[in-house]
Amino acid sequence: MITVEKHLAIMGNGFTTNTYIVTDEETGATAVVDPSLPEDTLIQKLAGKDVQYILLTHGHFDHICGVKLVKENTGAKVVIHKDEEEMLHDVTKNEFQINCGEYEFPEVDADVLTEDGTEIMLGNTKITVMHTPGHSMGGVCYLFTDDLVMFSGDTLFRLCAGRTDLYGGNGRQELRSLRKISELEGDYKVYPGHEEDTTLDFERENNRYMKTRFRNK
Repeated sequence: MITVEKHLAIMGNGFTTNTYIVTDEETGATAVVDPSLPEDTLIQKLAGKDVQYILLTHGHFDHICGVKLVKENTGAKVVIHKDEEEMLHDVTKNEFQINCGEYEFPEVDADVLTEDGTEIMLGNTKITVMHTPGHSMGGVCYLFTDDLVMFSGDTLFRLCAGRTDLYGGNGRQELRSLRKISELEGDYKVYPGHEEDTTLDFERENNRYMKTRFRNK
């Protein structure tokens, strides 16, 4: 079993991103999903925890600017899909330059490069990486299948889906990824990169992007 704590990161313009702290209850092993900002408040929440991984759903600036600080304070390994590694260094592709060009980007190296189906053990909890390109080339969802929990990044939102007009975005890939998610067995609790959480059954029934007739093309 896992516990999930949501940490809301608020950008200077009021835009918000969800960071999650996930802990394997039996062992205390912890992962941070998408540390958005280099915030002392997040580091304080992680104090005393056995933080083993930083799990990145994708590499846009609003999901990775806190990675370096978390890694420096915890020694956690940075996990990202192999097609997304460049985003940890390229301020043009990760949108940092256009949004935060007056600041210095906190570059950091990846420790673990994943692909579709990669499995990671967080204590006694298995995490499966599902490659879901569309919002970006190397976007992923992290599946905690025993707990029926999914961290969907910017692929799937409540009643919506991620934009596809940024570097590496592709509308048809996005729809195929949403179909792939919809075909999972069970009603997952879905924790997205922005806004409120949802469930997979709710999205199957109500999210127009998961129901579109073009998603299998």
